[in-house]
Amino acid sequence: MFIGHYAAGLALKSVEKKASLGMLFIAVQFVDYLFFAFAPFGIEKFRLVENYTAINHFELYFYPYTHGLLASFLWAALIYVLWLKGKGNRRMAVVMALAVLSHWFIDLVVHTPDLPLLGDNSPKVGFGLWNNYLATIVIEVSLIIGALILYLRSTTASGSMGKYAMIIFVGFMVSFYIMAVNMPFDPNLTVMTASVTSIGVFIVFTALAFWLDRYRS
Repeated sequence: MFIGHYAAGLALKSVEKKASLGMLFIAVQFVDYLFFAFAPFGIEKFRLVENYTAINHFELYFYPYTHGLLASFLWAALIYVLWLKGKGNRRMAVVMALAVLSHWFIDLVVHTPDLPLLGDNSPKVGFGLWNNYLATIVIEVSLIIGALILYLRSTTASGSMGKYAMIIFVGFMVSFYIMAVNMPFDPNLTVMTASVTSIGVFIVFTALAFWLDRYRS
């Protein structure tokens, strides 16, 4: 998923209002930040294959260090420990760890069977929703809208920015997502370019989340 991961961030913000939405946006995509940082150096690997699934052109075939189930628990545990030591807030540490861990379970729904349980040689799982174009879009958009409603109901707006900006932001995210999944395959796209672009999009969405979250409490 893509915007479905951010839905987890919005939903967790409704559980812990003191959490920074920007930090939650980093946490829910934490393993993807690592994956796209590793891929250009061959530490983890994907290929660009036209219409590999109905929704994207990524053949994800080696990423046990970031997208294995065991690895996901270990990354979540690391974030928990670091947050607890840095902030001293156990509840917040749990929320951030859950945000990291949510990535694997959300990916499980959409990925082809490429998510390893342990190392790369272990069984790999994935329910394959990405093979159904319409169902993927409906579920991702429904998740982000549902999470936005939870976020708006659990926080209080400060001025017009607080009332409307997050709604506009989520509308922008949905529009960007639909545009991205409908873009034609670019045969000149490289792993490096795709990785840098992906991280760039994550950073923009996260920066906007940090900014707009200040207008709700």
